[in-house]
Formats: sequence, C-alpha cells, structure tokens
Amino acid sequence: MSTYKPSEHDGLKQDGTPDKRVSSEHGFGGSDGPDPHVEGAKGGSNNAGGENYKPSEHGGVKKDGTEDARTRSDHGFGGSDGPDPHVEGQKGGSQ
Repeated sequence: MSTYKPSEHDGLKQDGTPDKRVSSEHGFGGSDGPDPHVEGAKGGSNNAGGENYKPSEHGGVKKDGTEDARTRSDHGFGGSDGPDPHVEGQKGGSQ
C-alpha cells in the first residue's frame, strides 16, 4: 500500500478536507509563494548587499572612529605580536 500524499491530490486529505500544510498561507507549502531555495539562500546573510567593515583592515579602528579592543595584542589573539592562534589551537585540550 502506498502512502497518501495531499500534495499529490490538490492539497486534499483522504477525507476530502483541505490540508493546510499544502496551502500557500502556511509558509512555503504552496507553489504560488516565494521559492524556498531562494529564500533559504538569503538566510544566513546579515549583509544587506554592502561590504562588511572590518576593523582589522583599518588599523584596529571601528567604523565610528573608536578603537576596537578586539584587535589589540593584550586582548587574546587579536594582535600580531602575540602567540600564533593556529599553533595554540593545535595544542587544544591536550596536556
């Protein structure tokens, strides 16, 4: 016996009532709404089409002109005169 799929029966359940999961009002279910693949590709991007400002590429200065403490050497691995983060990461939890 095969599985009944409302999407293959004009969005109707076996009892003939509409299955809301297949309607366009229920997110990406319908075929007349936004393309889930396209919308998903937008997903993780918080960049609205412009370039991300990186203080590390601007002498440790934020966009507003103040110093970004994350780029200083006394703030962990931010500076170039401290320990190599790659080497330190290799050490990891092994002691």
